[in-house]
Amino acid sequence: MSIGIWQIVIAGLVIALLFGSHRIPALAAEAAKGLKSLKREVTKARTDSADAPFDEGEANPKR
Repeated sequence: MSIGIWQIVIAGLVIALLFGSHRIPALAAEAAKGLKSLKREVTKARTDSADAPFDEGEANPKR
């Protein structure tokens, strides 16, 4: 079962009724800030782990 256009329209109307049309842009802006922050932290973590020296002890634990 796929999501159709009517389900999206109804969900949008419910969200607009719950939050009010004046708060939706503010919520979207906060969500965008959160996603940008998450992306920045993931990129930083990948860069830090790529720069770290490889420790064979972690890759091959004793059995």
